[in-house]
Amino acid sequence: MKTLKFRKKITQSLVSRAAQVKTYFNKSPFVTALIFIFISWMSFSWFVYYFENQSEGHNITSYGDSVWWGIVTLLTVGYGDRFPVSNEGRLFAGLLMICGVVGIAIVTAKISSYFLERALRERRGFVDTQLLQNHFVICGWKDEMSDFLLHILDANKRISDSDIVLVNSVTDSEIESMLAFPRLKKVKIIKGDFFIEAVLKRAAPERAEKILILADATPNQAGQIPTMTEADARTIMTAMTLNSIAKGTPVVAEILDSAMDQYLKLAHVNEIIYSRDYSRLLLAQASNGTGVSNIFHDLLNPHAPFFIATESIPDVYMNGTYENLQNLFKKSKANQILIGILENSGNSHVAKENAIRKAQQTPDISQLVANLQGVKNLRFNKPIFGPTPEYVIKEGSMAIIIDNRGSKNV
Repeated sequence: MKTLKFRKKITQSLVSRAAQVKTYFNKSPFVTALIFIFISWMSFSWFVYYFENQSEGHNITSYGDSVWWGIVTLLTVGYGDRFPVSNEGRLFAGLLMICGVVGIAIVTAKISSYFLERALRERRGFVDTQLLQNHFVICGWKDEMSDFLLHILDANKRISDSDIVLVNSVTDSEIESMLAFPRLKKVKIIKGDFFIEAVLKRAAPERAEKILILADATPNQAGQIPTMTEADARTIMTAMTLNSIAKGTPVVAEILDSAMDQYLKLAHVNEIIYSRDYSRLLLAQASNGTGVSNIFHDLLNPHAPFFIATESIPDVYMNGTYENLQNLFKKSKANQILIGILENSGNSHVAKENAIRKAQQTPDISQLVANLQGVKNLRFNKPIFGPTPEYVIKEGSMAIIIDNRGSKNV
């Protein structure tokens, strides 16, 4: 009785193991094909050697010769230096050729499908997050996106198209049209609603160099174009999410209704772009016929000979006077015109921490309260145009310059 139970247990175990092996092979056709090829190679080589060793005029004199002949036959190379002369050997040779054609076809198809699937996954938005580092994340989509990205590359010479990661939910046809530009063919795409945390995490925002949130007007699944309020709500949701999962990464956000900027400030957005306000102000300036709108256009055009920008200030000039910095530009930077100082620039979190640390460096409680109140009202990236020569340059400031890059075709 015990023997029967033991045999039954062994049988069930073997059946279970066989089922597991079958399941594994069904899930791994590539491994199955490789094992099939190896077994066919070794076994048929042995059979051929066995029969050839008993035949007259044979040229396969050892198992090593047979293994060499087997791999040549399996891969259908056919050197002809070794070949079977017996009927049995030729029969097994034919079977090995068939096994080789079937096995190699499966392996080749699997390798091809892997690379094809990888290419399709990248086109559909599957980006390897582990490879992203110091990249430029752009959330949302704009009309004429290709021109917009080209302007970004022109304005940021240190980055290339492979450093840009787009997060949006536009159609594949629009993505394909953008990727058709030679300078944009390596741009990475992550498909999905950029204001959803799970989608944002795929762009590795915590390791990004900068994040730009656009006032996106992409239609929803029902084909409805979002209102101005809805577009701003997307921007605010994204900024708040980034403040949670990528704290410390510089964020620039475009907003349509300037009254909503208070929420972006709460999310510690470094720069806020008031696109509708800028358009309205430029139109108002154009109405007086002074040409101010053309001045702004050329100063922002990366292809123009004169381009407004910011530049880091050497540490030795921090806490020094503006006059000293002016002398530096006059002597050693003749191609740049210094027009002001940008206070509290760079990472807003770092700037705020530095301001709090300095504010606490006083034993006077009333002064401490006043200092902390000043930190609360601190404005990041605050421009100071044409300060007096005695103006003291604060730490974390940058120089506002007009870069003269010579005559270029605009």
